Amino acid sequence: MRDWCTEYLARTLDLPTQTIDTQTTFARLGLDSANSVFLIVELEDRLGLELTPDLLFEYPTICELARHLAERAAR
Repeated sequence: MRDWCTEYLARTLDLPTQTIDTQTTFARLGLDSANSVFLIVELEDRLGLELTPDLLFEYPTICELARHLAERAAR
């Protein structure tokens, strides 16, 4: 999940994958509110989970989000 999120953000933000620090907040990486919604929708489709729009505020880095999603998917 962490790798997928990193690659998704690299494509969305037009950044080289290797420049994305998974400990940096989504806001600092440059993810705006519209792209945040698109990310949530992609994750819902990919994982088959219903996710809340404020998920990226609760888990503001790729690492935190990936950990949370892995825990949810394991239930």
